[in-house]
Order: sequence, then structure tokens, then C-alpha cells
Amino acid sequence: MMKSHSKRQAMGVMFTFPALAISILFFVYPMVLTVRHSFTNWDGFSANADFVGFRNFITVLSERSIKQVFSNTLYLAVLYIPVMNTLALLLAISIYNVSRLKNVYKAILYLPQMISLTVVGFVWRLIYAYDGGLLNRAFTSIGMSFLVQDWLGQKSTVLPAMSVTIIWSALGYFTLIYLAGLNAIPIQLYESAEVDGVGAFKKLFHITIPMLAQAITINITLSAIGILALFDIPYVLTKGGPGYLSETLALRVYTYAFAKLRVDYGLASAVMLGVISISTTLIILKLLRRREAVYS
Repeated sequence: MMKSHSKRQAMGVMFTFPALAISILFFVYPMVLTVRHSFTNWDGFSANADFVGFRNFITVLSERSIKQVFSNTLYLAVLYIPVMNTLALLLAISIYNVSRLKNVYKAILYLPQMISLTVVGFVWRLIYAYDGGLLNRAFTSIGMSFLVQDWLGQKSTVLPAMSVTIIWSALGYFTLIYLAGLNAIPIQLYESAEVDGVGAFKKLFHITIPMLAQAITINITLSAIGILALFDIPYVLTKGGPGYLSETLALRVYTYAFAKLRVDYGLASAVMLGVISISTTLIILKLLRRREAVYS
């Protein structure tokens, strides 16, 4: 029996080794190198690098624009996470209650997720364009010229406009996760509630949302990670402009490493972004897992 158990263990290790090796080679090892080189003056090309301690981090945090960058990232996260999850939940409930063409609605909602984020950024940049953009032309054609704006060129509209684009691109993905959670709720709960005369809002807040606790945890966690690390759409839409008013921390990493060719500062920014993402994820998971335990 011991030989059989050892043989099964050896087979398990053999089957998991390729995936483990790939993860270590392409994920763990680069992460270790990133942290290591963030404390040096490495230029990205030379084999040698001198240890400089926390100088890169101090320089990055001393930039006058860094407060604006953190503010932009926080603004997008605060606006994106609750709005996107609320819309996704409402859409999932609406589709769940539809008897016909349910799969058609799912396909339409998921279609933006199949498009490259770079393409999404280009399309929405054309929509938001001040001269000849689809949105401004639509307002002009219906006699509402007073609503014409330079959507991506002014402080008051650039981040909300960017948030709309991000939500549009991700909404279908999170809607399908909520739909999977709705399909796992026993129908008997709703039938019993209807027999007792429970209204739609009470069913939503006392049955649907509590039973979707795991799906809510997954979606809020994924959306938080996604918005903190998002680079494609901000880069294509505005490249961080006007000024630094739409630059995010992920975009700042790119700017340092590839635009300014300061790889050491880019690595320091990447490490800070990683620490923020991991800390945020752990806090969200701790709070939402506690909520799951209440409803389990």
C-alpha cells in the first residue's frame, strides 16, 4: 500500500511539474528579478547594476505629479468597481428572468470582452473626439449642442469618460459570473418567497444578493485587480493627458521604463503597484470572506 501511495504521489508530481515549471520560469522568477533590480540602478541592458537601496522609490514618490497619479488610480477604482458590479448584477438578474433569446443577450454582452483592449481604446477615442466624434455629432444632430464637450481633453470629463469605456469593455464578463451564481440558487427559495407574498425587492436583498456572496467576492476582487493594473485603455485614449490628469500608476510604470528609459524607476513603480494590488486584494478578500461566512 505504501508503494502504491508513493507511486501515486510520484505520478502527481510528474503531471504537475510542467505547469509548475512554467509558472516559476515565467511568473515567479521575473517577479523576484523585478524586486531585486528595483533596488539597483539597472538600465535594462547592462549586466552590472549597483545597489542603491530605496533611492528609486524615494525619487518616484518625490515626483510632483505622483499625487495626481495615485488620485487618478483611486478615482477610477472607486468609480469603476461599485458601478460596474451594480450594473453587471442588474443585467444578470434581467437576463436570468428572460425566457426567450437569453443566449443571444449573453453573446451580445460578452462581445466587447472578445475585442482587444487596444481596439476598444481606438474605437472609443473616435467616439469621444471633439471634432467629428460620434458622441458630439449625435448631440448636435438632436439640437443639444450645449452638451458638446472635449471629453478627453478637460479635467472634469476625462476620467468619467475613461470609466465608461472600461465598464463597457468588462461588463459582459462580470455579468456572466453573476449569471452563473444565479443559476446555482435553488428555485425553491423563490417559490417559497412568492407563496409567502414576498415582493421583488425583498427577494433581491434577502435571497438573491446573500446567495450571490461568492460571486460578489470573485467579481469585486477581479475588478479591483483589473482596474489597478489597467494600462491599455488609458494609454490609447489619452496617454495620461491632459497633463497628468488621467495617468494611472500602471501607465506611469510604462512611462518610466519605455518613454523615459529609466528602467530602475519603472521597476520601483511596478513593485509599488504590486504591493498596492496585493494589499488591496487581501483586504477585499478578508472583508468579503467574512460576509460569505455570515450568509453560509
